[in-house]
This record gives sequence, C-alpha cells and structure tokens, in this order.
Amino acid sequence: MATTKGNDAPSFALAEGYYYENGCTVASKVHLTERNYGTRRTFFFICDPAAVQAILPDGWILRATAEPEFHLMVHFNDWLHTSHADNTPHAVQAPPYVGFLVPVQNSFLKRSGIMQVYGFAAGSHYTGGPYKAYRGSTYSHSSRFDTNGSDVSWTHDQNKIGSLNSAGVFEISIAHQRTVVARAITGRPNLAAFSPYDNSIERYYTEDLVLERPLAPSLGLSNVKDFSLTWTLPDLKDVMASAKLVAMNYNPAYMREVLSAPSISIGRTRGRCVESPSLSMLGFALKGRSYSSDV
Repeated sequence: MATTKGNDAPSFALAEGYYYENGCTVASKVHLTERNYGTRRTFFFICDPAAVQAILPDGWILRATAEPEFHLMVHFNDWLHTSHADNTPHAVQAPPYVGFLVPVQNSFLKRSGIMQVYGFAAGSHYTGGPYKAYRGSTYSHSSRFDTNGSDVSWTHDQNKIGSLNSAGVFEISIAHQRTVVARAITGRPNLAAFSPYDNSIERYYTEDLVLERPLAPSLGLSNVKDFSLTWTLPDLKDVMASAKLVAMNYNPAYMREVLSAPSISIGRTRGRCVESPSLSMLGFALKGRSYSSDV
C-alpha cells in the first residue's frame, strides 16, 4: 500500500494560496472561526496500514508522519469553554469528546493533513460536529493521583465510552508520570484537518498549549504503565484490534484557534472525488518550524 513520507514536501504541486507546514497543506488566507479551551490527552498508535486505508474515502491515502510515526491519533478532549471569534460564548458548549484522526493526503485535490475519521461526543446534542464524524455517546472519565510524597507520582486515567447507536464499548486506561513541562505556541496555522464525508470541510489550527510527553521513545521518555485498551464496537474494529501505543502527549491546559478558508464547493468524499484539478481551495509532531517552546 502506498504512503508518503511525512516531513518531506508532498509529491504534488501545492494549490495556489497554500503553503506547506508540518506535513500539511495550509491555506494562506484564513479567518478565525472559534476558540477552544481545555485539557487534552493524545494517544498515537501504529495500526495495520491496510485496515486504516480501508476506512478512508476514495482518493485519500495514508501518509507517513514525522516523529512520532503513527497511523492513528486519538484525542481525549475535555473542553472547558468554546467561544466565537469575537469571544462571545457558543450557545451550545462542546462536550467532552474523543476524536480519531488519520494522517492523509490526496494528490488529486492537492491536500495533505489529518482526517477526522470517527469521533465520540458526550450526550447527543453535538452529534455530527464540525467534521460530521461524531457519534453521541455515554462518557465516563475517572482520574486518581498517587504519590510517595517526594519525587514519584502517578496519574491514573480511565475512560469508558459507549455509543448511543450501537452495542459495545471503548475503554482505555493508563498511568503516567508527570514529566518536564514545556509551552508550545504555533506562530501560524500549521495543521489542516479534513472530513471523510465532505471535501468542502477544511479547517486549520493554531495552538498555545502546555505540553508534557509521558511517552516519547525518540526522546528516551517512557513514563507510562498499566496501559490497556478494549474495543468491542463494530466500527473501526480491524483498526483498533491492531492498535499499538507508540507515544502519548498530555496537555494540562491548551487554547486552540480554529480557522477556515473562504468556502467553495468541492464535493463529497464518500464516493468519487468531483473537484476539477484546477480548483484552489495542531499537534502531532512538534518538529514543524512554526513552533517555539520555552520551559
């Protein structure tokens, strides 16, 4: 199965009005849509590439990434507040949610980034979400903190999620130690996110966040234990059955700005892509040059 290397320039020419950043094609002219504030845990998995490719819409292929190399990224987001661009609150605040994202590219559409292929949102009022990929769910998160009173402490997190539309459960638990804390700020949008259902849905992120990396083998960090994952839902069963944890990030606080480009009609992605090749239309690896960090 074909994949593309993550931190190299894409094999296709960029569309007019786009630049290449952090493995993504990002529009140079964007406007602020909303701001999200909260906490987040991100798990990176290596999976069976064929199983991941099988869930992607026509025209999109799995793209290899920079460190950490992964096929599936799972975000657990506990949002505290969501506001419009003018800082007025949304009428409906986004609930805790889980996003399942895959690094992708589409040479016909001249796009590269991540695709939200699946998702859970607590309750049902957020069903669909910005990428039309969320399912209403029951959502339970428990956390406890152990310490010896001096230099050893562990945070034990457990999530149990059930779909409102099908039988089965998604459970994940892990214990992780606090690590060196850094602040990471994107200087400009450096992440492009797509929908598996509609090519016209294309959003970009900038983030200001506090970063801990409990599991980062390339940095010699392995401060996790007691990891377990259970998946008995019918969706994504082949992907999740092959999932192997390779990295974890923890953001005790983050602010994300969500941006979008002027909308155009490109067509839906479930089925054949319909865009003419002439049409022009945050984060996983912190090696992108738009990040600056300070401890």
